[in-house]
Amino acid sequence: MMTSAIFGVIFAMNSCSRAAEQAEVKEEAQQIEEAHLSGREAARSFVSRKWKDSIQLQEQMLEVGVQRSRYVSLPKSRAAFDSAFISTVRTVRPEIAAKLQRYAH
Repeated sequence: MMTSAIFGVIFAMNSCSRAAEQAEVKEEAQQIEEAHLSGREAARSFVSRKWKDSIQLQEQMLEVGVQRSRYVSLPKSRAAFDSAFISTVRTVRPEIAAKLQRYAH
């Protein structure tokens, strides 16, 4: 009887642990999707502006950097933001995307 109680507790703890792990995975997937959407929105705002000089372009890049900084500690989310940002810029303004990628490397 004591053995079945111990197994019951272990099974319950194991089930709770798995549920918590699944919640983390789901949360991570939501964070990645949020980062992807945020990167796309940042790019849309970025490509819709015209810059008079390189200082205005740098200011805009700083704004994008602030948005990106939300994902610094989340490598997958940061990668999703970056990927969505550059692919959106590349689609709409390929000449700007080429310059950005040169500066990134």
